[in-house]
Amino acid sequence: MKVGAAVWCFTHPHYQPPYEDAIKTIGELGVDGIEMIAYTAEDLYGYYTEQKCKDLRSLIESYGMVVSEFVLYAHAVVGLLDENEGERQKSLGLFRRGLDIAGMLGTDTINIVSNWPEEIVAPIPYMPSYIHPCVNGYQQFEPKQIMKMPSNFDAGGSWNRYMDSLKKIVKMCEEYKIRFALEGHANVLAGTTDAMLRAFDWIPSEYFGTNFDTAWQLMQREYLPWSVYKLREKIFHVHVRDADGLFCYTLPLGQGIIDWNGFVRALKEVGFDGFLSLELAGLERQHKFTKESIDYIKKIIKEENR
Repeated sequence: MKVGAAVWCFTHPHYQPPYEDAIKTIGELGVDGIEMIAYTAEDLYGYYTEQKCKDLRSLIESYGMVVSEFVLYAHAVVGLLDENEGERQKSLGLFRRGLDIAGMLGTDTINIVSNWPEEIVAPIPYMPSYIHPCVNGYQQFEPKQIMKMPSNFDAGGSWNRYMDSLKKIVKMCEEYKIRFALEGHANVLAGTTDAMLRAFDWIPSEYFGTNFDTAWQLMQREYLPWSVYKLREKIFHVHVRDADGLFCYTLPLGQGIIDWNGFVRALKEVGFDGFLSLELAGLERQHKFTKESIDYIKKIIKEENR
């Protein structure tokens, strides 16, 4: 197993380019890989030009790193679930552009977070984070957890439409020989381990797997080693951060309730040898806690390799 970090954890504003300074910061932390991201659809063309990709790749490789995966932020391909065929085709075209960029950056994996139905509205903009009425960005307290949904919502139709879009994505990935790692969050169509397994049954392909995020799966009350044993070879890439299991899901590694030895042991037993990438952002002492977390997970990997 290798250790990496997400570039967006060191960008200001969060997620947005340019990324050169963040690459240098992560490179000096002594990790094996870095995740790059396209925050908006416009970034796919306006920022990630062919020359920019060459320059970024050269900078990354100068620190002995590789790009562990290229990420399309949810906003960039929001139309994959749209009822309008034109909007779906637009997002599929943007995904293909993402594959072009992934190839230029030299990675074999592309990631998106599973979409969620736009017809469902939460009190905060990023619906996956709506796990309790009292959350950051939602000031008026409501003692009930309430989302606005259409009457008699066609959940099955949303799933079928989304699987149709993902089938087209997987075909593209097979063409490019780049793996597709779908990431599960709360309140999305394919969020839990079992929902991922159902998606893999619908779309069987060696190029279709998951980016397993420890905090998001714990948020959905999953026991992480059990999830690993279910997903096995479908785990292409891993996001690591700790959580208290109650409200805080962005803790430095070792400061929460996750059994990291058990988690790494399970990954080893199923044959995972990819990246454990730190996605730890928004901390006051970002560099300090990221470095401590990198040292911590390296220690755990060493213990489980004895």
